[in-house]
Amino acid sequence: MKAAVIRGTQNIEIEDIPTPVPRPNQVLVRIKFSALCGSDVHRFQYGMANDGSVLGHEYIGEVVQVGKDVKRFKEGDRVVGGGGTPPGDIVLPTYPNDRYSARTVGIETTRIGGFAEYVAMDDWRPLLIPNGVSDELAVLAEPTSIAVHAVRTSNFKIGDTAVVLGAGPIGLLTMQVLKAAGASSVIVSEPAPARAESARILGADVVLNPVAEDVVERVLELSGGPGVPVAFDAAAAKPTFQQGMEMVWRGGQLLVVSMAWEDVDLRTVDWIGREVEMKAAYGSQPIDWQTGLNLMSRGQLSSESMITPESFISWDDMQSSMERLIKPEEHVQMVLVP
Repeated sequence: MKAAVIRGTQNIEIEDIPTPVPRPNQVLVRIKFSALCGSDVHRFQYGMANDGSVLGHEYIGEVVQVGKDVKRFKEGDRVVGGGGTPPGDIVLPTYPNDRYSARTVGIETTRIGGFAEYVAMDDWRPLLIPNGVSDELAVLAEPTSIAVHAVRTSNFKIGDTAVVLGAGPIGLLTMQVLKAAGASSVIVSEPAPARAESARILGADVVLNPVAEDVVERVLELSGGPGVPVAFDAAAAKPTFQQGMEMVWRGGQLLVVSMAWEDVDLRTVDWIGREVEMKAAYGSQPIDWQTGLNLMSRGQLSSESMITPESFISWDDMQSSMERLIKPEEHVQMVLVP
């Protein structure tokens, strides 16, 4: 089968590798769509994936073969590539130790991810795609779980006004989850025109341009003075951490869901006197995946303006697409069609 294989820092080669053979408790999935995630781009950009790795974790596909012990799935089932609840005797290696770092932990060479034609996985891992949920929306299930986890673990309450800094896929999905969860309004800050327009299309109440205006002052103005109870940093841009801490009210919270791989601005004197809080959200739990799929099936999430005909790429586009996403401007989401 074909796969996009990491061969050094910022280098991907399209190679023929063995098609995996499912074990008795596994399913073989033919991948239909595999989205390019920001964390994949970071691994590519900074050389944090081992040589021979096949990245990709935001994918959907069709079950084409089931192991002899598999009861949960049958051939032809549409599935997302994760979100299942592990059996009680399985300990997931998501956080290998108490000093886990998302930057320094590489990806093992033997891993075959979603940038391939097929993937084999234990039968407890995938989830069925609900009837009525399109493939274009379902491929956003994994980043949706990240957004759901961020909102669920934040101090957000029904009726709050919230700010989302950054309108990439995670930011746009966080905005939609906040709206579904009962936000009175959601303010989005985004400098890239295509992403800002996507935020407007998907229901942002206000979209600010941090290049053209002081977003902290504008948020204070829109809130009537005190700021907002919670802001979500989904940008990992140099100024966004500081902006988020400044724009929340006394005792408010900045929920950091983005990963900055370079130093960011921080001046504590501007907000320490208000005893504001920073909290990080990382990854997701099975409940977050299922909640996201439930929101999709109820029509409360949309892929409109996120996944467009221009989003889809082929094998030949993988190298250039990863390079473009290092500093995204015109793209919201890119999706490999193996």
